[in-house]
Amino acid sequence: MKRLSIRFWLINKRWFKTYSFLLLLFLVPMLVAGFRLGAGEESGIAKILLYLPDSKDELAAQIASGLMEHNNVLHYEICDSEEEGRKAVEGFRADALWIFPEDMREALARAAVTRSGLRSGCVAVVQREDDVRMFFTRQILCAALYPAFSYELYADFIRRECGLADVTDEELLEAYNSTLVEGSLFRMVYLDGEEAEEGDYLLSPLRGLLALWLVLCGFAGSMYYMRDEQKGAFSRLPAGKRFLWALGVQGVLLCDGTAVMLAALKISGVFTTWKREIFGGVLFACCVLAFCNLLRLLCCRPEWLGSCIPLLLIGMLILCPVFLDAAGPRALQYLLPPYYYLKSVHNTFYLWAMAGYTLALALAGSLLHCLGSSRNQPR
Repeated sequence: MKRLSIRFWLINKRWFKTYSFLLLLFLVPMLVAGFRLGAGEESGIAKILLYLPDSKDELAAQIASGLMEHNNVLHYEICDSEEEGRKAVEGFRADALWIFPEDMREALARAAVTRSGLRSGCVAVVQREDDVRMFFTRQILCAALYPAFSYELYADFIRRECGLADVTDEELLEAYNSTLVEGSLFRMVYLDGEEAEEGDYLLSPLRGLLALWLVLCGFAGSMYYMRDEQKGAFSRLPAGKRFLWALGVQGVLLCDGTAVMLAALKISGVFTTWKREIFGGVLFACCVLAFCNLLRLLCCRPEWLGSCIPLLLIGMLILCPVFLDAAGPRALQYLLPPYYYLKSVHNTFYLWAMAGYTLALALAGSLLHCLGSSRNQPR
């Protein structure tokens, strides 16, 4: 253990004297600081201006207040006049303007009576262009209007279709409120039973980007080892020990990278529990080590490995759930270490799958090293 500790210290000391390694470590605080700064600033996929012609309209004010309470995905602001809002949209200072009617309840009642629905123009929408973001914003607007509209539709149906025209508004409202469901209809939990908490969506890709960064550290360790090997730094080592030595040299770098990644997760606020993060992080580092070492043996030369790194990182960014957990070719996703790590945060099945995948990579790398060593032995 003393000899291993000395070797670990010496290899680590050498890494910290390498400027490229220090630059690689410096990327993490920059990444975390950028995400934290972005999360603290005004955020949203679109900026929506709300104009209420009659400030005394209680229903319109209630709907606008409800929208602004969820000022996260969309950013809302109240504007003083319709002309001001139109100029802001035309001048690219806002993405859309929602103009509420002077009497919101009367507009919703008219839409319920005519059976025209919310498309009848209860709220006028002014926007420069129609794209996916604007379609999404209109869905949010409809969801905000629907509770009040559903009551007007209910009241009109009871009076016209059920023949109860003499029922008072108070009786209808009492009957309607008695059937309302308090709270949310849905409860979101992960597969491990932990309840999903609503967090800042700007911080959600941070774990995936840090996972890709650790893979980049693994590739950097492989490149450094191949460079030293070309210089003859390990020529005195027996062929049978070079495989373990290569894992040790690259593993020291990944130990530092894993510690930095865990610290970044804790500081950024996307940390779960110490037990889960440490176990998953160490297992992921071992998986990255086996993956990068196998690619080192397959590529043989640092130039070939360097040309593969950008393609592999772009593929991981697309196929792994970094920004979106989109369905993709499973055969390719199962070949990428970040996929197991990101899926294992709330699903222990992928922890076992990552352990099995790591073992398979290590066995393949050991077999490839043995074949290469026997081929290079003099006859």
